[in-house]
Amino acid sequence: MRAQCPHQQEGVYPPRKHLPRKKIPTDLRSLARGHTELCIKVLAGIVSQEAVPPAARVSAAGILLDRGWGKAAQTHTDADGGAIQVVIRQIIDVCGEAEPVLIEHDDGCDEA
Repeated sequence: MRAQCPHQQEGVYPPRKHLPRKKIPTDLRSLARGHTELCIKVLAGIVSQEAVPPAARVSAAGILLDRGWGKAAQTHTDADGGAIQVVIRQIIDVCGEAEPVLIEHDDGCDEA
């Protein structure tokens, strides 16, 4: 157990001294990919253990699914569930007419 100063709260310790930063390998991505199989096994182990908190199991399962199948495509819908349409309204003066003419443009973005 660490010795505490009299003015410190119980359970609160002074910050640790920072150690000098280790040199990062230049090909960090390749190094990380070398641990892929182990990481997948660890995540699968977390998902399968009932003693692990449910939030950790759900998080691990989501990560596994994202890696295996890719992230689910996000659909863009309005409040009613229909496709979002963008309407651009532009008032122009046609041939010097005194009254402006309202023209509506539909940009054709019917992504679902």
